[in-house]
Amino acid sequence: MANISRASSKFGEKVALSGAPLFTQGENIIDLIIKDHRHAEDLYESFKNAPNLEEKTKLRNRLVKTLVQHDEVEQLLVYPLLREKIGGDVGESHYERSLNEHQELRNLMYGVRYSDAKIDSPQFQDKIQKAMDYVLFHVQQEENDVLPLLKKHLTEEELKKVGASFVAHKPTAVTRPHPNAPAQGYPAAVANLVMKPFDLARDIWEGEN
Repeated sequence: MANISRASSKFGEKVALSGAPLFTQGENIIDLIIKDHRHAEDLYESFKNAPNLEEKTKLRNRLVKTLVQHDEVEQLLVYPLLREKIGGDVGESHYERSLNEHQELRNLMYGVRYSDAKIDSPQFQDKIQKAMDYVLFHVQQEENDVLPLLKKHLTEEELKKVGASFVAHKPTAVTRPHPNAPAQGYPAAVANLVMKPFDLARDIWEGEN
């Protein structure tokens, strides 16, 4: 992940700050990211407390979809700002670390979504617990380190423009994990658009829409 080209991060920065593409007043990106984090945590708690296998399956799928769409758009639009707007050793190190963490999240979410183990089995419980422990670790890192940097280096107007782009692009993101897909730049944007219809078809086939 450390070999992402400058063109890819420049693409992400440009799209993020476009306001999607017209600036609209709304929540800034920091508030939106934190809201997504709390929503994922709530879904996981609901999953753990679900009364039966059917409900657990639905909540597993909703949790994976929520995390996948959040992660894909964050990689595409938010992390390039660490390299392009913050820059230097600090920005670059957070950029590379964040992308590496997101790739690991892709791998873990793939294992959770397509596990051979039954959802109510101890094996699956171990798998989703490992994945969510990593998610919560990543969330803590992001809220403690990355988001304060964005708040420091971007204006409120820029943060709202990125927020508008984030909201506009999330519906275009895939709903299932694709660990081998591009992470950033134009290739990532195209990959999401190409794979999204296939994900939606599978969602409908499995009764998720």
